[in-house]
Amino acid sequence: MLADQLPQWLELSLQEVYKGKLPSYIPLLAQVDPRTIAIAMQFIDGNCLMAGDATATFPLMSAIKPFLLLYLLENFGREAVSKMVDAEPSAEAFNAIPDGKPKNPMINSGAIALSSLLTSSENLQNWLNERSGANLILDFSMLTSVRSIPNRRNLAIASQLTSLGIVSNSRQALKIYEEICCLRSNVQDLAKIGALLIDTKRSPHIPMVLEIMLRCGMYEGSAAFAQDVGLASKSSVSGALLSIIPDRAVIACYSPALDAIGNSVAGLFLVRQIKNYMLELGHEASTSPIKS
Repeated sequence: MLADQLPQWLELSLQEVYKGKLPSYIPLLAQVDPRTIAIAMQFIDGNCLMAGDATATFPLMSAIKPFLLLYLLENFGREAVSKMVDAEPSAEAFNAIPDGKPKNPMINSGAIALSSLLTSSENLQNWLNERSGANLILDFSMLTSVRSIPNRRNLAIASQLTSLGIVSNSRQALKIYEEICCLRSNVQDLAKIGALLIDTKRSPHIPMVLEIMLRCGMYEGSAAFAQDVGLASKSSVSGALLSIIPDRAVIACYSPALDAIGNSVAGLFLVRQIKNYMLELGHEASTSPIKS
């Protein structure tokens, strides 16, 4: 049974941790225990499985981006979102400074542009908590750590977005973006908010969010991951990794050691194990892009 397999896979994933490194450019992220590992799965029927250090908490960082997109689609509509950002994969680094409209909402420029539509980070925080039953909180210590970086690439991105006429107030957009990235979670709460994306019939916007995650959610490794694993996913420099098996379940992992691209090495291992397990049982997860 899957419940019996999860602890075994976690033990195996400890070997993967040594292949990765902690990110060094955000001071607090460089101070966590690299051997911390946790996983939670929530199924469409509401059942949940957990293994590892489920009490470990972490900032969502880029794992918040699919939910920013979902919130804005459901509250502002596709037209408002498409004016700010495209929905195409990007071969550039996730923190590249754009020369035009951002390619997609999963890179920093796209998420900063979309953050300008929020009047407060609390709008998204409260919406997610109320809709999912999670308890996301703003981590002020992590926020201070993020803002302590001498060379703030995102500041240059926000300024460029203003120069391009995409964002009207770069300081406000960046402030909100940094705050939503510093929302703190554990794997259970990450699975809870991820469950908002399981049922593809719940909202006409969910298939679009999943397709963008599949094509753009794993930094420069997105195309290879989509071909290899085929699950709509979003990784994060904090070590969070979220994967959606449409109309079946959500996988939420946390392990802070990252590969060269910035994806959790143990998280990638765990998602692959679960996908392969489900294929062997005949419960094939989606292996092709979801059409919006």
